[in-house]
Amino acid sequence: MDTTLKNKAETLLGETLLDEPVRPESWECCGSDCGDACIQTIYWDEKARYDAQQKRLQALLPSADDA
Repeated sequence: MDTTLKNKAETLLGETLLDEPVRPESWECCGSDCGDACIQTIYWDEKARYDAQQKRLQALLPSADDA
């Protein structure tokens, strides 16, 4: 996303845009049941925050039908 568009989106939301998290590879998990420190748990928490922010941003933007 270019800087100008990112700045406009951040202004609309009133918060910093999150980068889309990168899903970890299966080999990156140690299999030790790390709880909240597990790389998979961290990914899914970050993904949920990212998806929620994207939904909020979409709700603020005019749809193509409105144009």
